Amino acid sequence: MTQLIDFRETVRSFYQKYEGIIRPAGKFVFSLLILFLLSRMFGYNPRINRFYIFLIVSALQAFLPISFLYYMSAILVAANLWVISPEIMTVCLAVLLICWLLFVRVDRRYAVIVVLTPVLFFLKLEYLMPVLSGMILGIGGIMPFVCGIIVYFISTYAESVSAALAATTGNETGVGLQRLYHLISVDHTLLVVIVAFAVIMFISAVLYHVFHESAWLFTVILGNIALALLLLSGKLIFDLEYAVFRVFLECILAVGLGFVYQFFKGIGDVSRIEKVSFEDDEYIYYVKAVPKMKVSMTDRNITQITPEETEDFDLPDESFQDGRSPDPDYDIEMDAGEGSD
Repeated sequence: MTQLIDFRETVRSFYQKYEGIIRPAGKFVFSLLILFLLSRMFGYNPRINRFYIFLIVSALQAFLPISFLYYMSAILVAANLWVISPEIMTVCLAVLLICWLLFVRVDRRYAVIVVLTPVLFFLKLEYLMPVLSGMILGIGGIMPFVCGIIVYFISTYAESVSAALAATTGNETGVGLQRLYHLISVDHTLLVVIVAFAVIMFISAVLYHVFHESAWLFTVILGNIALALLLLSGKLIFDLEYAVFRVFLECILAVGLGFVYQFFKGIGDVSRIEKVSFEDDEYIYYVKAVPKMKVSMTDRNITQITPEETEDFDLPDESFQDGRSPDPDYDIEMDAGEGSD
């Protein structure tokens, strides 16, 4: 355990030392991946789905707030949906606008959730998010997460809507919305996923902030078990088609991801719990302090001592005062108390 904590402190110190390089580079790579994958999900407008456009936007994102990626993603999605149906584009923009008014402009972290959620669904990694999002964002992250889910399902329904519009004759208004409503009402996957993820995020947020030193452990384990059970119940009730094996596998990976997150954030050392009580005129306070596990990083100054080269010297030819002649075979000893004339 000590080696792991030492590794964590090394990573933290490395990040703090090179933060000015790591943050822009990370934002550039993250933005490029998000825009590229969104173009794969909404690949209906080749004029805007150009890689060099994504490079330019990502280069700007490296030095701008993360909300800039939210705006660019909304423009990318709207430009692709416009080719299919302006009505569906309006619905999607309305969802993103409501999410921006209520959440994104208050906390920029919600922008990451909205753009990251549909991408994880597209990569089939959606079950990694609910528990971790509840731990990081709390209850306030439920609605941005739901907005991201809706954006993903709009991308899955867009192809069917495009085919239905191509089969209709003339420019009938409302056909796209009717088809979209029909798909949502028939397919219960959207409802099951929204309810399950919202409930798990709520449970995770509540458990994580319980006044207990092992609250994070209960959140990671119980939250993912509850997620698997809810999704399994939805599959049995509505006869859904998602794979049960993938649900359990991703829940196990989500447990590992939760442990990694909490490890880097800090795990309480229960062996050094301190309890303090004090009072004032109105209240008596009982405080339970759990210190985080740390390894003191001491600076070691190592001084290397090298032997100096001794200089050879010639003894004088004359004899000493006591009449003895210098002999190199004997050691010359001088009493510390004697002085020279």
